[in-house]
This record gives sequence, C-alpha cells and structure tokens, in this order.
Amino acid sequence: MSSIKGDKQTSVNDKNFNQDQIDSINGSQENTTQPACLLENATQPKLFTSSCRGRQPKCTLKFDNCNKRSSESSEVSSLLNNGIKMRTKLNLNLRLNKMLKERSLVVDMLAIFFGIGTWVGINGTFIQLPLLVEIAPEGWSLPSYLSVMVQIGNLGPLIYTLFAQKNSATKDTILIYGLLTLGTISALLTAFFYSETAIVFGQEHSVALFVLTFLTAINACSSSVLFMPYMGRFKEIYLVTYFVGEGLSGLLPSVVALIQGIGTTECILTNTTSEGEKIYEKNTPPPLFDTKVFFIFIFAMMVLSCGGFFLLDRLKLAKEQYANVGVIQDNNYVCDTDTKPTPSRNNDSETEGQSKLTSNQYVFMLLLIAAICFFANGVFNSIQSYSCLPYGSAAYHLSATLSVIANPIACFLAIFLGRTSLRSICTLTGLASLLTIYVLVTAAMSPKPPLVNSEMGKILVIFIWTLLIGLVSYIKLSISTVMHSQGGKSLVWTGCVVQVGSLVGSLLIFVLINFTGSFKAAYNDNDPC
Repeated sequence: MSSIKGDKQTSVNDKNFNQDQIDSINGSQENTTQPACLLENATQPKLFTSSCRGRQPKCTLKFDNCNKRSSESSEVSSLLNNGIKMRTKLNLNLRLNKMLKERSLVVDMLAIFFGIGTWVGINGTFIQLPLLVEIAPEGWSLPSYLSVMVQIGNLGPLIYTLFAQKNSATKDTILIYGLLTLGTISALLTAFFYSETAIVFGQEHSVALFVLTFLTAINACSSSVLFMPYMGRFKEIYLVTYFVGEGLSGLLPSVVALIQGIGTTECILTNTTSEGEKIYEKNTPPPLFDTKVFFIFIFAMMVLSCGGFFLLDRLKLAKEQYANVGVIQDNNYVCDTDTKPTPSRNNDSETEGQSKLTSNQYVFMLLLIAAICFFANGVFNSIQSYSCLPYGSAAYHLSATLSVIANPIACFLAIFLGRTSLRSICTLTGLASLLTIYVLVTAAMSPKPPLVNSEMGKILVIFIWTLLIGLVSYIKLSISTVMHSQGGKSLVWTGCVVQVGSLVGSLLIFVLINFTGSFKAAYNDNDPC
C-alpha cells in the first residue's frame, strides 16, 4: 500500500510539474513579439488554446497593418506607371501638335508633288526595260545605251553652273518651269514614239527613245542644282517632304510596274525525255497593260509635278512658309540673323547643324555627299544584281523592291527624327561604309559569295541592302539639311557635287564591269529553266 501511495504521489507531482511547465511556456509566448510580416498569410499552430485566444485580436491587427502597407506600395507603383505613361503620351501629343502648327499640310503635299517630277521619267524608263528590250534592235544592250544618254544629260547642270557664274540675272524659277515642261512633253512623246527606230551608221537603233531619254535626263539631272536649291527658301521641314517626293519618284513607277506584271516569269514543263529527264521553259505572261499606258502614267505624274510647283511658287499660303532668309537672286539667299529663328522641333541635334560651319566642315560635307552619291547613284544599281543573284532570283527581286521602298520611308522618318547633327552624320556614314564593304565583297566574289547556299545568306543580303539604301537616303537628306542652313548657293554647290559624284561613279563601274571582268554574273543552279 505504501508503494502504491508513493507511485500515486509521484504521478500527481509529475502532473503538477507538467502543468507548471506548460504555464511557463505559455507565459514566454505571451511576452514574445513576432514580426508582423512573418505572420502574413500564415496559420499559427494552436497548441495552447487557452493562451492564444486572448491574443487573437492583436495578431489580426498586425496582419491588417502588413496587408495595408503592401496594398499602399502597389497603389503607389501603379500611380507612378500611369503617370509615366500619361506624361509620355502628353509629350507625344504636344510634339505632334507643335509640329502641325509649324507647317502647312498643303505646302507639304505641293513639295511632295514637286519632288516626284525629278526622276520619275528616268526611273520609269528603266523599269520598263524588260518590255523595251523585246522590241528594241539593241536587245539587252539597250540599258547601256540608255545609261550613256542619262550621263550626257549631266550637260544640263554643267551648262547652268557655267552660265549662272557669268550671268547673275539668271531666273532660276523660269528655268524650273522650262525643265518641268520639257520633262512632261518628253514623257508624253515617249508613250507614242518609244518603238520608233532609224538607221545610224548602217545599223538600226532606237533613236527616238535615245533622244527622249536624253531630254528627260536633262530635267532629272538639273533637279539637283535647281529644284533642291529652290526649296532652300522654305522652312527646313519642307526640304524633307521634297525628298520624300523624290523617293516616291522611284517607288510609284515600281508599284505600277508590279501591277502591270513586269518581272514575273513562269517555269513551265514542256516535255519529258525517254530517260525521264524533265525539260522546262521560261514563259513570261503578257503584261496587264502595255508600255504606252505606262508612259501615259509617267506623263500624268509630270503634270502633277508641274501643278505642284506652280502652286508652290504662286500661292500666298506657300510664301508664308518661307524661312527667315533674304533671297538675293533666285536660289542665292542668306540666312536672316536679325529675326528670331523659326522653331522647328527644338532637338539638341539640330542646334549644331543650324550653326554656321567652319570652312573645313563646309568642304568636308561637300566631299562626303559627293562620295556617298558616288556609290549610291553610280555604283549600287550596277552591282546589286552581282551581289544578290547568287542567293537566288527571289533574293534579288526582294532586295531590289525593298531598296526602292526604303528610300521614301527613310525620308519620311526624317520628319520626326533629328537630322542635322554632324556627329550623327559621321556615325551613320561609318555604319553605311561597313555595309558598303559587305555588298562590294559579295559582288566581287560572285558567283560564290559568303553563305551562298544558306538561308542566312539570303536573309543577310536582303537585310543589308535594304538597310544600306535607307541609311544612304537618310544621310543625303541630313547633309542637305545642314547645307540648307548655310545660305548663299550652298544647296547649288551640294547639287553640283552630287551630280559629279554620280557621274564619276557611273563611269568607273561601267569600265570595271564591261572591260575588266571584275564582276561575274551568277546563275541559279536550282532553277530548272
């Protein structure tokens, strides 16, 4: 019995000890403060119900404080993001409204129409070559003859420059009217007499086409020394839209020729040999409309250009958009420094270009645009087929099409971007030089240029040609904008060096292609025809 009582007493003491231990643990939990953030979204174990019930409101308050701080931070972040978006949208709207207030859309359209009349006739003639060579006695030698006619057309700006130096009373506006009229009449006559031939030195030649191309080329080549300098009297923004029109002079005929069906060929299976070899022949579908209709479209574009220039020269609305220049004699003008400059877009990049250049910078800009036009107008068109055809006819046609589109797009983007920073001009010229080296290498290595049998090669050559033409167009516009702010005959001299660079480039590449064998034509081995 005594042992049983001792065991019971021990059991009671153990229970008392355990109860005291539980109470001490509960007390320590009550005196311990847990971080609120550690309790967020957590379920606390209810080991000691009696003690924890009394603390429940306190825990809930801490949870609420943490959730409140989290929601407040998310609201602040959301407000900041919305504020940034609203500020960006507001800045864009303000910039757009300011740009629209500073310009007249009517004058923009007239400048575009005026620019279309520069090279639309020459571009249209060369675009029609796939149809012209079929009827011309020269065959596929016709392009070389037409290229000579275009280069002879450079006599126009040369004669003007020499005559203007000796006769200060030259009326540039009257000459522009005359050139546009000449180009319009030439386009109309080409529509009806392009197929007429004559015997010259005992051989039949397309004399009518040669003469009309020469007259059209006088209008096109002289545009660099007359049309572009004429736009110098307007605000800088209208020189940009003029270049957009000049870019469209190549794009619009290309679109019409695409609708016409030029350049589309079909490879038709005509026979199969006894050994099972398939024989294909190329078939060219007839065009949707003939060359006569196409040149009538060119005539309509020239009429539109004449009307655009007439209104640009006569409308009071257009004259209100003149820049702060004092016109001395036709295209010879000086910047008016006594009046407050007309704000354009207040870009930092424009400040540098609108200041006067030093004599070294002035000469550098002229030499730079001459070098650019040496390649852009003289070399690129002649080597593009050598550079792209090794990658397939599809790569060549796509690169040629996208290159034509890249020109006006680059000029259009210049409306919204800064153009006159000398540093940016040099940087873009360096990038264009690298791209030029690549296309020259691919042309010189034809018919086996780098990556010739890979899809990457096709994509790369198309991308580089498109980017190169866009960059060159943008750089030429930028340099012309810089020279616009220099006054005097700066734009006239710019036009002169443009034509000189183009002429030298055309003659040099003509010799390299036809007399040195430096470039070899490529043929697509995968083409069954």
